[in-house]
Amino acid sequence: MANVSKDLQLIYELANGKNYTLTIPDYKDGITDAEIATGANGILTEGIFAPDGQPLAALVSAVRIDTTKTEVALA
Repeated sequence: MANVSKDLQLIYELANGKNYTLTIPDYKDGITDAEIATGANGILTEGIFAPDGQPLAALVSAVRIDTTKTEVALA
């Protein structure tokens, strides 16, 4: 039986120039690029995350990752 997982990765640049990846599991079916962009930019403008004390400075990218895992019968 296959196991499907769906993650949304938002990659931000921090104030110190390093990248920070925020992974959101089980994103909503049918979510649009515009909805993702609005939400990702909202996280940035609200300043709700500061990993290691570094505020988010810019949205670099957003990626949907759909993974299917299927067990292999060994016997």
